[in-house]
Amino acid sequence: SAVVVAPTGLSAVNAGGQTIHSFFNLPPKIIDSNDIRRGRNGRIMREIDYLIIDEISMVRSDMMWGIDQCLRINRECLEESFGGIRLVLFGDLHQLSPVVRGEEAQLIEKKFGGPYFFCIPSLREGIGIKYLELSQVFRQTDELLKDILDSIRSGSLTSKYLDVLNDRVFPIRNLSRGQSYVILTTTNSTANRINLAYLNALPGETKAFNACIFGDFNVRTFPTEAELLLKVGAKVMLLRNDPDQRWVNGTIAEIVQLETDRILVRIEGNNYEIDPVLWENRRYVIDENKGKVVETIAGTFKQFPIRLAWALTIHKSQGLTLDQAYIDFGIKTFAHGQAYVALSRCRSLTSIVLARPLQLKDILFDPRASAYTNLFPSLHN
Repeated sequence: SAVVVAPTGLSAVNAGGQTIHSFFNLPPKIIDSNDIRRGRNGRIMREIDYLIIDEISMVRSDMMWGIDQCLRINRECLEESFGGIRLVLFGDLHQLSPVVRGEEAQLIEKKFGGPYFFCIPSLREGIGIKYLELSQVFRQTDELLKDILDSIRSGSLTSKYLDVLNDRVFPIRNLSRGQSYVILTTTNSTANRINLAYLNALPGETKAFNACIFGDFNVRTFPTEAELLLKVGAKVMLLRNDPDQRWVNGTIAEIVQLETDRILVRIEGNNYEIDPVLWENRRYVIDENKGKVVETIAGTFKQFPIRLAWALTIHKSQGLTLDQAYIDFGIKTFAHGQAYVALSRCRSLTSIVLARPLQLKDILFDPRASAYTNLFPSLHN
């Protein structure tokens, strides 16, 4: 049996699992020895064979250390890394990195030597972990864009490729109103301000659609707004794949009709009715009758799978494929992988427009992020 966990609420909901903090009962601060104890999920930890961690690139070293220590204590295997459990880790360390602020960075650096999950002693000593790197690109169909992104991943972006990217700089006023560009920004406040300004500029009445929330569903993990404010003509993003494959998570649409319990959107000239969907907040418990770990539903969030999409943060765009993106890096980028994530959201170079020329200093990459390739042997070998 297995448990799925992830570092953020939204990534946990999308992966059908539980947050690391919740499952291991860890506080939202730097994890130290005072935070390690037998937890309410101790019996579950003893029963499972696998721990699956999604979005591993965003798991800080202190959190990974906390997972290791919690499993040792709760599985009563103090001498075995992670209590002898098998780990399955998913993620891309070239994308967004762990969030470490101010003094936290110094403390984590002093204790573990870096913020990344593999910096902890248990993983540096080697516990049989191997890595498998997926090499086939499915999103990009443009060979030139593939080459540019590969050069960014390897830290070798040339001035030639930089010039190619900067040929895509256009003022936003030059973009056709009918084109489905999503403005990618570096901060939530900028994205929210843009969305509200565009919504208020539309004629007509604003309609509110309220989510139905039952049980335990933390506000920070809501997949969209609990109160959706929409108008006819609003640009929106669809947040769930359509079972009939008419759209996918990340498809851009336009609102054409709003009723009390019905929303009609237009995608590439065709109108579709969007139904509310249910997101589940899952927990793991022991089924006493079966004597094994089972998933339970702690809470649900039912809402139309829609969010305003004139603008979106680069962070929230991770994992999405966009038809067209207008990338506004502001004065400067400030996080490892930020430029790479933004530039890799589209299928082709002609789908990308930049608000300003990109500079080499905007391509922030921490070389320590790829140190796992020296720590762990590759399955390719």
